[in-house]
Amino acid sequence: MWLRWRMLAESTFLCLSTWPLLAGSQTFNTGEVTENTWVANPVALHVACPVEPNTPTVCTLGGAEDDEVKLDFYITSLPTAGVLYETSQNFRSDGVDPKYLPDPIGPHMLPFHVTDPLQRIVYVPPANMWAPEGHWASFNFYVQGMIFLVPGSPAKLVKSMPAMAVMTNPVGAIAGSSFDITGDNDGWSTSGNLADVGGTGGGLKHQAFSWGSLSHYVLGVDEVQYLDFATGLDRTRWYFEASKAAFNKPELVAAYGGKVRFKIRSLYGNFSVLNRPLDWVTLECSSCDSGRGLRIVRFVDDSDWTGSNFLSWDGSERQVELTLSPIERWMKDPLNAALNFSSASECEIASTLMNISRLAILGDWTRGGEGVAIDDVSISAAPPAQQPAYPPTCQKGCVCRHNHALRRPTCC
Repeated sequence: MWLRWRMLAESTFLCLSTWPLLAGSQTFNTGEVTENTWVANPVALHVACPVEPNTPTVCTLGGAEDDEVKLDFYITSLPTAGVLYETSQNFRSDGVDPKYLPDPIGPHMLPFHVTDPLQRIVYVPPANMWAPEGHWASFNFYVQGMIFLVPGSPAKLVKSMPAMAVMTNPVGAIAGSSFDITGDNDGWSTSGNLADVGGTGGGLKHQAFSWGSLSHYVLGVDEVQYLDFATGLDRTRWYFEASKAAFNKPELVAAYGGKVRFKIRSLYGNFSVLNRPLDWVTLECSSCDSGRGLRIVRFVDDSDWTGSNFLSWDGSERQVELTLSPIERWMKDPLNAALNFSSASECEIASTLMNISRLAILGDWTRGGEGVAIDDVSISAAPPAQQPAYPPTCQKGCVCRHNHALRRPTCC
């Protein structure tokens, strides 16, 4: 009995000792557990600013506090490409050039207090460079203010959790693939096909010519047709899998309210006999929901859907644009075959964008074989007029299911 008790005690200690790694918010100190709670007020808000080549661009940082307390803004990191400046006095007073001071913000000045009363900063992109397919660069900042944590008690200086400012390309893209380099798939692949399981199929092919509005695109073909004889539907589907290097970026946290865009066209296939359901675009975050993972899907709409954002495809050339917010009818996968999909909430979409681990576009539409091409895939931010677009309530975080005393955006 004593031996069994000792083994149980040791195993319990081992489980407790690994808890800080799982929760990411607790540390052990002299045998006691200390909880470092997420700061939910004030909040530094993620922002995105479009930047033209060779153009100094003013970017306004965002912050929020429940009682509208005055906040100070501090930059904690510098962009890896381009330079940051403070706004000049004549720009603050009259809105005229030069927009920025002569000397840039240097590493030795961090954390840098932003003195512009409108929380503006000037970003100058690298000189004489074409705009990238995705973002130019990003930097982090936080806000702080004198907050009354308990009514009637003295105010305390409280610092927010960090937020990100993303300098997008001129059209607002944060991540993208145009496949313009001859013979280069830009890290994209296919899943669910013969070539993906060691077969002899061709897999994803780069096409270095124009076809309609598609120019230098990638083509996937159906090489496995595993039908369910009872329903006639494919039991396995093939997908275009996005490049992890291009699309698994922390900067996509600023894409909430923006768009997923791509061009698509079929080479062949009987699009009058389709599979069902059709999960056209899938976004996954493996670290969300306390590590359980989140998967949100935009299905093709049923023929009886009468909403304004009806989504379908007949195989012809099409430019697809999907809004990254609940208005687009994103659905949350319960990750349990016994449960139904439910409408994805603001925070579930926002949390998925915070740490995307997979972007997939359906290629297997028909119950027979098909060839499908895609081009110019991008994820872009909401327009400047809607910035900051990331919901403040979601940035405050959600209560964690593994410990209700904790609150984290990754628990959403």
